[in-house]
Amino acid sequence: MIAVRALPLSDPLTSPELWHALRHEHFVWDAYVAGERRVDVHPLVLSPEAHADALAAVRTTLCALAHTKALAFGSDSELGTYGLAPTAARLARASYAANDATSLSRIDLLLGEDGRFRPCEINADCPGGLNEADGLPALLGRAGFPGSTFVSRVVDALADKLVALSGGRGSPRGMIALALATAYSEDLQIAALVERTVRQKGGVCERVSPTQLGVREGTCFVGQHPVSVLYRYFPTEHFAELPVAEALASVVARGALRTVSSFADMVAQSKVSFARIHAHLNALPPELAKAVASRIPETRLASRAPHVAHERSGWVVKRALGRVGDEVFVGPLETDEDWTRLCLGASDASASGDPWIVQRFVPQRAIQTPWGPRYLTLGAYTMDNEMLGYFARLSPIVHTSHDALVVPVVVRSERAGLS
Repeated sequence: MIAVRALPLSDPLTSPELWHALRHEHFVWDAYVAGERRVDVHPLVLSPEAHADALAAVRTTLCALAHTKALAFGSDSELGTYGLAPTAARLARASYAANDATSLSRIDLLLGEDGRFRPCEINADCPGGLNEADGLPALLGRAGFPGSTFVSRVVDALADKLVALSGGRGSPRGMIALALATAYSEDLQIAALVERTVRQKGGVCERVSPTQLGVREGTCFVGQHPVSVLYRYFPTEHFAELPVAEALASVVARGALRTVSSFADMVAQSKVSFARIHAHLNALPPELAKAVASRIPETRLASRAPHVAHERSGWVVKRALGRVGDEVFVGPLETDEDWTRLCLGASDASASGDPWIVQRFVPQRAIQTPWGPRYLTLGAYTMDNEMLGYFARLSPIVHTSHDALVVPVVVRSERAGLS
């Protein structure tokens, strides 16, 4: 069973107490898109079976990506298929060579018509949604929800990891720099939440613009303060454009700076990663290959799938390094004319070094909600292969973007009165 359960209050966030808590305790400052609120407190309820199926999808994805990651960093030509700019590739190689391996990811799962979850992509480089994943479940009790919830631990786990990498309380190895694009409220709210939690756990940290980072004598600095850990809510492809990028790669390569997420996770962030999973399917262990074939939608490089232009209803076209649902085109939602143009454009862009992929369209099952039937994208947060929480988005169409409605997630249990 998967459905959104209505709370006693028809619109809980009209409560001044809950609205204040969302904004001032959990720092959800960008709660509206185009005049419509994009967050709500009515929870998505997963049965234990649905939760277990989501975990199985996550495990399959992580295991398959580990194989493709090893292949990518074992061959320059293989890494070249991922579309990384030269400096971004050097940053990624530096992290991989130094075993700078902390991985914070969100795997996005679609609910198929058969009730099984299928991964469509992974946000492995600066995954967002942390404030909602932390805050919305915390509001459920105040909103009249009975019993316990599946509480997201992603922010706590992230802060614990950052403090540990800096040497523990007091950050004796050097401060933790929280790098973000300071002009954006979404970026600022995430960094502010991480900053508060890190400080509560005894870490020394500071929110910084990426342009504040410098390198002197093989050490990263912010002003006069040495930096031992770099948390990034700033994409690798933009980091690679900074004047300090090459020097940072050298610091990372010799193990003097740890990054979260690791620059090496740009391999997983690129949607090419799913295409390479399928390209190397025969190289996977048999049981994993079987799980991948049944779970991960067929994904190919756009340049190697010209037939897709004539099969609109069965495919999705995505830019490999696109983000937040931008540059994702769902065949069933396009006209024949637009679809042909998109496929040709994707193929041409790929030939010019900006790779696109094509992925089998996943026919989805709508779920019941207080707002009518909606399609679910269930984000599963992981750190170093441990599941840490969910990020649920609901959309009236089979394409989720930044304007989707975000709700908390609960795993049904007898004890919580949700049977």
